[in-house]
Amino acid sequence: MYLAPSMDLKMVVNDQRKKKVPQRKRRTRRRQTKLPYEDLLDEIVWEILIRLPVESLLRFKLVSKAWRSIISDPVFVRAHLHYSKQKHHSSLSFLIIPQIYLEPDPSHIVSTNIRFYHCSLQQQQQQDDTMSGSASASLLYGKHFEAGEFELVSQMAHCDGLVLLPTDTNTYIFNPAMRDVLELPKSHRNIVQHSVVPIGFGVDPSTGRYKVVRSFYYCIYHSSDCHHIAMGMEVFTINDGQNGSWRETLIDPPALILRAHTAIHCKGCLFYYIDRESHPCATRVLLRFSLADETFGFTPLLPSMDTQVEDEDIMVHELDGELCATFFSKVVRQVLIWMTNDVLDPQWKCHRIINFPEQCYPIASLSHDGVLLRRCNSLFRYYFKAKGVKEEETLGIDDLRFIGPTDDIMGHAWENVCWFDLLLYTESLVPITHKAGLQAL
Repeated sequence: MYLAPSMDLKMVVNDQRKKKVPQRKRRTRRRQTKLPYEDLLDEIVWEILIRLPVESLLRFKLVSKAWRSIISDPVFVRAHLHYSKQKHHSSLSFLIIPQIYLEPDPSHIVSTNIRFYHCSLQQQQQQDDTMSGSASASLLYGKHFEAGEFELVSQMAHCDGLVLLPTDTNTYIFNPAMRDVLELPKSHRNIVQHSVVPIGFGVDPSTGRYKVVRSFYYCIYHSSDCHHIAMGMEVFTINDGQNGSWRETLIDPPALILRAHTAIHCKGCLFYYIDRESHPCATRVLLRFSLADETFGFTPLLPSMDTQVEDEDIMVHELDGELCATFFSKVVRQVLIWMTNDVLDPQWKCHRIINFPEQCYPIASLSHDGVLLRRCNSLFRYYFKAKGVKEEETLGIDDLRFIGPTDDIMGHAWENVCWFDLLLYTESLVPITHKAGLQAL
């Protein structure tokens, strides 16, 4: 049938209007519905990303908003950390931080230029196998503070890719892989200024948050004749969403800490040596601080420990996730390694006995029934079946080639070294500042 042009045009337009609206709705609904293969692609991307190093992930944040969202997700950060820890067991990595005197004649004033060098045990083994030259460590991150910012530093500590630097003026937390640093706020509780104090750093297993625990000294009473100094403890929680300040613990430590040292972190607790003169007891004990409920307790050391073993001969540390006490017997010239899985009511078991003429302590277990030991500035592999050390498998930290971005392949050696901080290291995406979540190289 023939229709007039005007009528034909009107009917076509009306027809198109009726059809357009539902078509748009249908297309909108299709975009909102995620297809099954898209979920599969997301899982594949996730599995690929958690296997990449932090340096690559920071770059990939710039690829798309979707990737930035994935990499910044706290669930992904934890998954990446878990994978990094698993990889760490097969290939041990270290951070080496040289603490340098400012003057050739040691004045105990150290440089404010903090450098984190990365060294892989697997990489050193490959260099030895290929005879490619002496061992090396590459600069991962460096931070130069203003001259006079601090003069004294204490032993550094590592937890989940984060590193604690205690000084006589302030406390700092680094994430070297993300090239980020957090300066903790100052506290005015301590009456002993410009000195390093007992400190510790670890993760609260109940919340997953990282805490710095620091001692301070205060005066109980003061008269013209005498004054009495007591010790308190304060806690700082990183990225807790609060005002970011130090909190004093509800009760003071039940014993004075022996000296200004950095606590050992193991199983959600910090462990300190105590001053046995101020707190006499029948057996040696460690002061324990729980990062979860922020309470104190005592963890007994070996009750049957040789009385001839002095406190300075005992090294308490974490080994393979357990609390470890290593001590050197000068009488029989042996290194005894004791371990316990229970830090509250420890059942100490003698893990290993090493016939060695000098004091040393284990850093990590190795495959083929071996252990990695540190003695002063040397690392060496000890094999229990062979009952000895292969000299070619000794790594001298003093002999390392330290390579920075402006150095050639020969690198350089350090002079006027006070000591080397050596930390087992697992890189991570754990943020310590608000900008870290947005940071990309």
